[in-house]
Amino acid sequence: MMNVKGLFASTANYLGFLDVYAYLRRKITKSQVAILMYHRVSPKQDDWSFERLSPKNFEMQMKYFCRNYEIISLNDLVQYIKQEKPFPKKAVVITFDDGYKDNYLYAYPILKKYRIPATIFLTSGHIGRGDLFWWDKVSYIVQHTKINQLDLDEFGNYPLQSKSEKFEATSTITENLKKLPDKKKNLLIEELLITSGVEIPIDLGKEFILSWNEVIEMSNNGIDFGAHTVTHPILTNLSLPQIEWELIQSKKEIERMTGKQITTFAYPNGNFNTEISKLLKKNGFTCAVTTIPKLVRPKDHIYELGRIESGKEFCKTKVVLSGAWDDITNILK
Repeated sequence: MMNVKGLFASTANYLGFLDVYAYLRRKITKSQVAILMYHRVSPKQDDWSFERLSPKNFEMQMKYFCRNYEIISLNDLVQYIKQEKPFPKKAVVITFDDGYKDNYLYAYPILKKYRIPATIFLTSGHIGRGDLFWWDKVSYIVQHTKINQLDLDEFGNYPLQSKSEKFEATSTITENLKKLPDKKKNLLIEELLITSGVEIPIDLGKEFILSWNEVIEMSNNGIDFGAHTVTHPILTNLSLPQIEWELIQSKKEIERMTGKQITTFAYPNGNFNTEISKLLKKNGFTCAVTTIPKLVRPKDHIYELGRIESGKEFCKTKVVLSGAWDDITNILK
């Protein structure tokens, strides 16, 4: 499916089809807003961590949006929906997940340069501390181990003799861990650490994750912040009291440090259900964003807002922005 999408995206973009399609589609379906989702922006690509977008590519995308769209804040979008006001003709919202330090080092200067509003969703328990995110721990361990075969019982065996095998193992293990209760997931990561013989440097997370001083500086200069839980668990794997703790504590900590009310939320890994949405509303959140790649419509559920992930292959992003991919997918169902 992704190869088909890539081929369609490249061809459509080259022929100038997407802009025309998007224009005609807006005439028929009325305006829809795209919420863009980013994670990392950095010129450096090490051999183990989350794939990132280069500052050059990120700036190119921001320039494209400045030329072709009205860039609004997530809070503005919420007000359009709540007040049932017509959306702008062409609008996008910029968001980041997790709280990587490169958001401050590389994305923030570009956002300031073009006066672009953005929301960064923070995993509050990692901000200003030395602990890596759990998926980065897995990646660091697998990429740095010297053993040639990894045996993980219920997760199977993984050959680790080449970079491609290590990346495949990292991806498979990470996806399997997402399916487990949080406590078991953390125990297995500790077991993986022992089995691999790898030592993760103390405070390595401080090199990769935002500090509170950086958060406060951005907060004082036009960047909004939202909650993304305390520990980044898969919320649907938790009990309701555990979920509520993750929501409330993340909100309170960010509010305490920034001095501003936090009302927006991003579901870790995009996993949610109606009970979680109710907890968000109960605890003062005005909206929540998912990882469902779709445009936002005026009547969409305010706690189930879709987002479009934007990466290196920007032509694929433009396919979703135009609404073409959503329409093709619906036709093929």
